[in-house]
Amino acid sequence: MGLISGLVDAVVVLFSAVLAVAVPLIDAQTVLPGSLFPAPLVQLKQWYGEEYGDYLMVEKPHFFVGLVWVEIAFLWPLSLANIYGILARRPWSATTSLMAGVSAATSMAALMAELMLSGKASDRLIQMYSPFLVFALFAILRGCLSHPRRTIATSSHAPSVRKKRA
Repeated sequence: MGLISGLVDAVVVLFSAVLAVAVPLIDAQTVLPGSLFPAPLVQLKQWYGEEYGDYLMVEKPHFFVGLVWVEIAFLWPLSLANIYGILARRPWSATTSLMAGVSAATSMAALMAELMLSGKASDRLIQMYSPFLVFALFAILRGCLSHPRRTIATSSHAPSVRKKRA
């Protein structure tokens, strides 16, 4: 079980790191003025949109803009918390993983439905988004299956058990 949980932790940390970098530098360009970003980042986003045919980043439909705001306000901070929490083995990291996974899965459900049903997306674009659905499932799995370590009080300051009086 330790090998599987280590693999799940590694996947969640890896994708959280990708989100920690990509959300503020690339995705935020969808909702914030391009003048706030250095020219190489703007060019990188434009190259990506053209290379992969990511019509969502180019056309900026309203639902996509809303999902990007959710990424910035909710998923990005959770990704940072996941990286720290998992690497530092904090017990609350199961909760942040579950929250990030559910948020990402909800967003990915809408995005994948659009990509698959619109007829506009290439197979390459679908393959580009698919790993984030896998991340969502791994983060949910980690959140649901992680058991925080329980400590047993061995201190002399531990409360004593009293007998109930009749």
